[in-house]
Parts: sequence; structure tokens; C-alpha cells
Amino acid sequence: MKETYINCLKKLRKFRKSLNTENDIKRGKLYFTWIKDKTEKVLNENDKNYIYRNIVKYTLTNYRIDEYNYERLTAQLRNIINNNYILKNNNYIFNNTDISKEDTMLLVKKILLKRGNVVWIDFGFNIGNEFGGMHPAIILKNFDSELFVLPISSKKPKEYIKLEQDYNNKKITLAELKEKKSRINEIVQIDNIYRFKNITRWANITRMKKVSILRLNFNGTIGKIDGKYLNKINEKIVAEFFE
Repeated sequence: MKETYINCLKKLRKFRKSLNTENDIKRGKLYFTWIKDKTEKVLNENDKNYIYRNIVKYTLTNYRIDEYNYERLTAQLRNIINNNYILKNNNYIFNNTDISKEDTMLLVKKILLKRGNVVWIDFGFNIGNEFGGMHPAIILKNFDSELFVLPISSKKPKEYIKLEQDYNNKKITLAELKEKKSRINEIVQIDNIYRFKNITRWANITRMKKVSILRLNFNGTIGKIDGKYLNKINEKIVAEFFE
């Protein structure tokens, strides 16, 4: 263990000395930040109450439940909310840091981290064209300690850029542009995410992955996509992987 640790420090020093250009320094900073965050996650992995504490301290505090959604919850969930929230300006606001772990994790499963919600996930340090960094992601399934998610990017896919260039250059019609975009199985365009900044985003279904809930940014905004986008994602998954 000691020898491995010393060798690791030597490689890190060598790597740091190799950072010469502005891009190298920027990437090096991201790498060292990733190492720090990864170390913290490893240290917290065996802390059975880490997730519960952070959900209570940050996530429940920041997430408001409006009356419309409250009325559609089960009696059990409404009872938990009545005991731990206050109603203010048509929104239920969390106000009990002594909430039980059982009730907290039920709220997480059924309200905060349910299918169709969008959360911020740290995907780690990317190598080459891998998807990395802090990005919003659509929850496709909640496995309690893990989430199966689809990352979202605000960067327009190169396939779309090429088609739009062809349209602007009058090589294809508007109808052809829409038809060609619809035939790109791996890309889903998401025009709006509730509670997020109103910009267009894209999801590449080939980047779906299961991640530990420890990668969640507990203090980040939790959004939601319309059901029509979940339907599109399902259709694209079938077309890309099963046809």
C-alpha cells in the first residue's frame, strides 16, 4: 500500500510538471479536481448515512412541491409531507431536519429521484471522447443506491450542425431537414426542462449508464422533462439497440 501510494505521488508530480500550455493547465486542473472529488466519494462510500444527511441538508431544502403535484401523491406520501413541510404560496417547503431516514428515502424514491426527473451528476474525468464532468441527466430508473441515467448536453450534435448547414446552403428542404434529423436514432432533442434554464439540449442514448447516487450533486436543481421526451427516448432505444 505504501509503495503504491509513493508511486502514485511520483506520477502526479511528473504529470504536474508536464502541464505547459494553457489547455494543458486547464485540463490538469480538471484532473486534480476529479482526484479530490473521487477521493471524497471513496471516503464517503462506507458512510451509510452520508446520502441521507446530504439529502436532508441540501436536496429536500431546495426542492419545493407544488399543490398540483401534492394532490396526485399517495396518502402515505402526503402524510409525510404534512408532517415535514409547511405550505407557503401554493408550495410545500421542507422544514424538519429531524425527518426519519425511512421517510427521507421514500421521498427520494417517489418524488426527488424518480423516472423523468433531471438531476446534476458528476460523470468524472473523461478520457478522449468519453462523456465526463458535471452535467444534467435524465433519470431512467432508480435502483436506490444507484441511478440509471441519460446525460444531457447543451452542445448541439455535430450531425445536426451538418444537416442545418446543408439546409442553410439550400441543399435540402426544411421537410428533408426534419426527416433526416428524425432518422438519427441516437439523438433526442429536448426543447425544455422544467425548472431549468429555457434552452435546447440534446441527449445521446449511447451514453446511458448506471451511476452511484454518490455522484449526485445534492445541492443542484432538480428538473423534469415532459412525458413526450421519455416516449422519444424509448423509441430511440428500441430503434438503436433492438431493431
